[in-house]
Order: sequence, then C-alpha cells, then structure tokens
Amino acid sequence: DAGLAKDTLADTKKKLTDALATGAKVIISSGGVSMGEVDCLKQVLVDLGAVIHFGRVSMKPGKPTTFASLGSTLFFALPGNPVSAMVCFHLFVIPALFAASHLPTAPLVMTSILLEHDVRLDPQRPEYHRCIISKRVDEQGQTVFSAASTGIQASHRLLSMSGANGLMILPKAPSMDAQRLPKGSTVDVMVIGPLPS
Repeated sequence: DAGLAKDTLADTKKKLTDALATGAKVIISSGGVSMGEVDCLKQVLVDLGAVIHFGRVSMKPGKPTTFASLGSTLFFALPGNPVSAMVCFHLFVIPALFAASHLPTAPLVMTSILLEHDVRLDPQRPEYHRCIISKRVDEQGQTVFSAASTGIQASHRLLSMSGANGLMILPKAPSMDAQRLPKGSTVDVMVIGPLPS
C-alpha cells in the first residue's frame, strides 16, 4: 500500500513512484482521474512515461476509469466514488488479474435473466446496474433466475452495493421513446457475489 496521496502533482507522483519501486506488477488506485482541478493522476502517469490505453469509458458508473501501462506494470486508475470503483474493479481489474495469472475462471455472466420489474435505461451510456439475483422454480418445474434492482443507483450510494450479487448489463436506451425495459424482459447479468442455492 503506497498510502493516501494528497491532491497535488508532487505527492501523487511520489506515491506512484513508491509503488513502482516495490516491483509491483499491478497498481490500483481510486480517485484523481475525473475532470476536477485536483484530478492529476492521468498527468502523473504521462509524466512517468506510462502509456494511457484509455482514459474514459462510455459506461455508467465509471466513466473516468483509466488503464495505463509502464513497462510490464499495469495501472488501473478507478473513479473516486466508491460504487464506481467497486463496479469497475469487477469489470476491469478482476478479469485482468485472472488473465495475468493464467487462471481459466473469469467472472461469470448469466444470460436470459428475467427482470422482476421495469428498469429505466440511460439515454447516453450503457449501465451496470446493481441487482440481487434470485432463483425459483416455475410452474413447469424449471429453475428460473430473476434480477431485481438494489434501488437508487447513484455512484456515491454505497447502499446500492449492499446485498448485490450481480450487475445487470443494460444497454443504452435505443431512443427517447424507448427508455425502459419492461418487467419480464431478459438481461445479461455479471455475477459479483454468491448465488442463491
């Protein structure tokens, strides 16, 4: 742990330099990658000679997520909002760590999960919507998985992660007239916690 960096170029550079000096192959940070006056992490990465592979992602939450490399060291600069950081950790960091470790298992994505209620689609970006995956047996004796939202999905709202065991992978709204997926629609869900037995 390189510690908490102050919102200055000098201290951020020192913390990243200290982390590199440990020989770390993966460095993960949160905060300092958005558009604010004190968000200087991307500049520090450039100053250190890192290659920034992407610095913004068209997704919700987690738009400012940044991925860079310096030699064989990978940098994952996650957003400062805690929910954004956790979602992006599941989407980007965990798969990369599995791949780098040559592990065959990657995060599970379940397909054709039934929505338990209508879900609003964002008009501008795809969304990774925190949810609870449930299991039941239908009238035909078939096992059915369904997903329900954990509530308000604001990126600062930690409660939306509480109890969540999945991320609904919601598309951007196709038009201004179609901004909802109705109850009973099917969606893909990334599993991020234990499934019901």
